Amino acid sequence: MPYETHFVDAGKAVHKIGIGVVTSADILSSALKRSRDEARNSEHIIKYSLVDYSQTTDLQVTIETMHQLVEINRRTAQYSPGCFIAVVAPDCMMFGMARIWASFTKEIGWEANVFRDRESALVWLRTMLSNGNPDNCPFDEFPSLRPQG
Repeated sequence: MPYETHFVDAGKAVHKIGIGVVTSADILSSALKRSRDEARNSEHIIKYSLVDYSQTTDLQVTIETMHQLVEINRRTAQYSPGCFIAVVAPDCMMFGMARIWASFTKEIGWEANVFRDRESALVWLRTMLSNGNPDNCPFDEFPSLRPQG
């Protein structure tokens, strides 16, 4: 599948990975499924999401896709208030589309940021989840954010 979703950290986080060609249909389908899953499993509040397009060779989306995605996210946000979302988008077009989407997230109660590389995204998530000091990230709660190596 070109757009994989993995729930990690005992259901407190979501990692999405784009591989190869990722289309609007892939992204919207994944968002709808996540919205339904969170409605059914509302005891797990998602604290953060990492969306990684570093393995994506072609992102086939439009501005309209971003608007549709935000509307789906608006429903999901009621189950994950205050969620932090880091998007890894090394390509210029991917970066721009992700920034457009991120600009809409404040209105639904999420805080999103877009990065060119995965490590910068992970440092930002650690910082946000530890009130400004990435060294104090609660790794017992979020083991997937542990530095590698």
